[in-house]
Amino acid sequence: MRHTCRGTINLATANITVEDSCNFIISNGGAQTYHLKASSEVERQRWVTALELAKAKAVKMLAESDESGDEESVSQTDKTELQNTLRTLSSKVEDLSTCNDLIAKHGTALQRSLSELEALRLPAESNEKIKQVNERATLFRITSNAMINACRDFLMLAQTHSKKWQKSLQYERDQRIRLEETLEQLAKQHNHLERAFRGATVLPANTPGTAGSGKDQCCSGKGDMSDEDDENEFFDAPEIITMPENLGHKRTGSNISGASSDISLDEQYKHQLEETKKEKRTRIPYKPNYSLNLWSIMKNCIGKELSKIPMPVNFNEPLSMLQRLTEDLEYHELLDRAAKCENSLEQLCYVAAFTVSSYSTTVFRTSKPFNPLLGETFELDRLEENGYRSLCEQVSHHPPAAAHHAESKNGWTLRQEIKITSKFRGKYLSIMPLGKAAICVKKKDFLA
Repeated sequence: MRHTCRGTINLATANITVEDSCNFIISNGGAQTYHLKASSEVERQRWVTALELAKAKAVKMLAESDESGDEESVSQTDKTELQNTLRTLSSKVEDLSTCNDLIAKHGTALQRSLSELEALRLPAESNEKIKQVNERATLFRITSNAMINACRDFLMLAQTHSKKWQKSLQYERDQRIRLEETLEQLAKQHNHLERAFRGATVLPANTPGTAGSGKDQCCSGKGDMSDEDDENEFFDAPEIITMPENLGHKRTGSNISGASSDISLDEQYKHQLEETKKEKRTRIPYKPNYSLNLWSIMKNCIGKELSKIPMPVNFNEPLSMLQRLTEDLEYHELLDRAAKCENSLEQLCYVAAFTVSSYSTTVFRTSKPFNPLLGETFELDRLEENGYRSLCEQVSHHPPAAAHHAESKNGWTLRQEIKITSKFRGKYLSIMPLGKAAICVKKKDFLA
């Protein structure tokens, strides 16, 4: 249940059907279907019984592990059990109809044979035996008729309830189709809004800073043509464009004025180059725009850990989990203030505020960062700007765990161990942090 390998089917959502006397089918309702054949009907029945028991046990374990009540999994299990019940009842109803026909046929033949025997001239002892057999046959006929009537009542009741269940199943199928269509429309609207937002934000960024400059106009024209390439870059690279021919056309007859214009332009571009070097990226690149069928991905992932689910690249943001951990230091000024405080109560308040501030980066983010490789590190050096330095390393892969150490020249040190357990519940994600964190501020340790 907790480990997924290629070719496996989750028993909690599997469909087990009998095809004939020796063959049976196991399917997950999607792309995975296995046709199995037993050597005899008895062996096939043993396999089917064992699989049904294992399926019931798996469903029970899944329900017990989900403390908050997984409504999506329960509804899926109920739907599967309802389908299996309908198939079983249909087969039993067919068997009852066949038995009814056979009993009526053989009972009529038996009565006819007994009547023919009574018409024959036989000794007295034989007549007594025939009468005794006739009485027993009459009792058998009465009992058979009672059983036939009971079976007929059961058949009518089963057909009535079967229609109700069929309507319920059809309603559930319609609801699922509507949900898929709604998710697809939401995905299209989301992609459309992203493209509109991208067009609204990129165009003002490429407008020239200096009006009337020939070089700036050329740069802006080139930027308009390469919007798509610039969005995929991870750093801002300055471009210096020299246009000697245009400058030659713009020069007048005076060489002094031409030289002074060259010097002023060189100084201007040197100043722009220095400013460009100090600039840093303010946003991450946009994720690729691909259409996805969310239901086909989600239906086989309910109840599994996030580290075991093969998620598409569209669901991830172009960041590593180690970079995401480093974002916890966004409000490092709170620890700087705590280091300057003399009152331990104020220090505790600042440390508590810093602990809560780590959730500020998750307000408008729905994507998942990439899982780091074992031994991967990420270092952030802000000693010159903010006075701290941070280092993260992935120290375990199964289960995933990371170690984070940050120190500041303002008098605080942060050490934390990141371990989480996560599960996908269909309608929400269940994430529980298990690691420990320690902050040392002027010889006062705060553990979390």
